[in-house]
Amino acid sequence: MGSTMGHVESPVPSAVVDTQERRTAGHARRPWVSLRATFVISSLVTAVVVLVLTVIPMPYVVERPGPTLDVGARVGTMPVIEISGTDPDTGQSVYTDPLHEPGDEAGELRMVTISEQGGPDSRLSLMDLALAWFDPKVKIIPYSQVYAPTTTREQVSQAAQAQMKSSQNAAAVVALEELGWKVPATMTVAGPVPGTDAEGKVHEGDVLRSIRTPDGTVHMVDSAEVPFALMRTVPVDTPLTVTVLRNGKETPVQLTSSPGAPKEKGSKMGIYLTAEVKLPLHIGVTAQNIGGPSAGMMFALGIMDRLTPGDMTGGQSIAGTGTLSFDGKVGPIGGIQQKMWGAVRDGSHWFLAPTSNCDEVHGHVPHGLRVVKVDDIKATRDAVTRIAEGRGQSLPTCEAADAEAAKQAQSGQ
Repeated sequence: MGSTMGHVESPVPSAVVDTQERRTAGHARRPWVSLRATFVISSLVTAVVVLVLTVIPMPYVVERPGPTLDVGARVGTMPVIEISGTDPDTGQSVYTDPLHEPGDEAGELRMVTISEQGGPDSRLSLMDLALAWFDPKVKIIPYSQVYAPTTTREQVSQAAQAQMKSSQNAAAVVALEELGWKVPATMTVAGPVPGTDAEGKVHEGDVLRSIRTPDGTVHMVDSAEVPFALMRTVPVDTPLTVTVLRNGKETPVQLTSSPGAPKEKGSKMGIYLTAEVKLPLHIGVTAQNIGGPSAGMMFALGIMDRLTPGDMTGGQSIAGTGTLSFDGKVGPIGGIQQKMWGAVRDGSHWFLAPTSNCDEVHGHVPHGLRVVKVDDIKATRDAVTRIAEGRGQSLPTCEAADAEAAKQAQSGQ
């Protein structure tokens, strides 16, 4: 019996077998569970990273070189500058020089632009910002330094187009007057500048007739350039007597001049003015979807080029930028370093820059580009003539002293 019983095996409870199988199976499946969890976590992390890099907006604006445009050529089939009308001296249709065409020997007068990323309704992603950070041709600016939090894309577009239209009007007046044409104008008050002495004293619709300075001289406002040229010579806090036509009656208004914009000489009346100019010719400008005021100087050069025989550039590719006031002064613009890069990219070897931008030009000129500083339309026209004649190397450029002067003007020193 002992031996028989020694060969009898006790049955293993099925519950124990099931438990062991489950444990064994569990140990076998754990790597798959761990892999699945890792995959899920990695996917979530990746999604978060992608979200941060591409979706969450960054509080910056990026400016990079934008397109350039030869103002003496065409945009598609349309001339950038189109001129028609009658020459009062001859009674004949006004002469216009041929447009620059691809393959001809004419030079170029290139207006330059910047392309912006990160403005209203087009915010910058972290990935965009990272890529821009390593591009030496790009400028990164805090959003708050460019736009108010409530500014919309529509507001920006409307302002840019209004500035473009104003720059075209100023360019037409300045170019024609530089060529000897008479351009009468009526200067109408659009409103006072908030915070100036003019607030509450002048009204929208007033017509500016004259300005009397402390020496007793009465300056008649019979052209668009008069108020702008005069105020460049008037110090801040100067008492003025401004005569306006209001409701059919001439009314004297006592004003004290206010500080002007940074980098500009003189002072301001504190009045927004609109110029109703009576151009003797029809001058139209087509500039695609480009906005802003900084092409005024180049438009004026383009108009003069069209109205004078021969190629003004002498076959050279000349780019440039600068606002233009009705008295022919060339003013500062934004993004000049990016605009210089755009000029080089598109083949220009010469660049006309406002003297008031020399602080941003000096030490930042791309290789292969020669910068000429200009203050007004006469200096600008002379520079183009000398470049065309092969005498451009002696033209003034932005030196260290110019850069320091521009910085001091900007800071109001």
